[in-house]
Amino acid sequence: MAMIDRRTIVTGLAATAAFARPAAAQIAFGGAAPPLPGGPKPRWQRNAVPAPKQDGRPAITLVIDDMGVVHPGTNRIMALPGPLTLAWFPFARNLPQQVGEATSRGHETILHMPMQAHGPSIAWTGPDPLRTDLPPAENLRRLQAALDAVPDTVGLNNHMGSVATLDAGLMDIVAAEAKRREMLVLDSVTIPHSRVYSQAAAIGVPATSRDIFIDFQPNAAIIRGQLAQIEAQARTHGHVVAIGHPWPLTIAALEEWVPTLSRRGFALWPLSATVAYRNEITLAV
Repeated sequence: MAMIDRRTIVTGLAATAAFARPAAAQIAFGGAAPPLPGGPKPRWQRNAVPAPKQDGRPAITLVIDDMGVVHPGTNRIMALPGPLTLAWFPFARNLPQQVGEATSRGHETILHMPMQAHGPSIAWTGPDPLRTDLPPAENLRRLQAALDAVPDTVGLNNHMGSVATLDAGLMDIVAAEAKRREMLVLDSVTIPHSRVYSQAAAIGVPATSRDIFIDFQPNAAIIRGQLAQIEAQARTHGHVVAIGHPWPLTIAALEEWVPTLSRRGFALWPLSATVAYRNEITLAV
């Protein structure tokens, strides 16, 4: 998440301070864990939302972080035309119901994994972030519990992480668990030199990085300018990954902008389609 005014998200976290933590995972850290039972397609492809045909159009992937806690914003985001990719906090309440409703509306699901940041980390991240000062076994337990908490995911991205994502060893844990679960990884790039993408790509996890933050400042004019940058980069490169948040100014801008994309010549793609394209992976039918 971008380093901006956090009143909205901190208020939401405080309002749900008694989060029920997910049950601890059963696999202990140490050695290579066996792969989970799967199917003919990896998990991220089984749970992927079909992408509209590109037909020569530039593709825009919109990832909305911080889902599930501030419910008015969550509900308005879910009502937008999709497919969007929604990144859910693992400590949000009623995740099966919330994610189920979003899935029924055509949106894709990823875990928004809290990671240690500079500043008041717990106030910003919520409970149980990955931390550089914890033993590997505890970080793996936290990661597995969070992954188990959010249903129907194709992958994960980092929430915050200006400290944690610089630690290659910690990001190796994330990458290895993503690979074991056949999931993709999105580096939110909350700080330069983040190792989320590099460590995942190094072991063959389908991964990519965020290109544009929509709402790095809570300013309507800046947000509109970022939407214009999304369009410009999509036209230049053929595809773009942008991250925003369920905050009032962002939602108001998206409610005006997203419904216009198709008729103005853009394809709205879920994250899975862009990751497949950037990693030269053919999605199985």
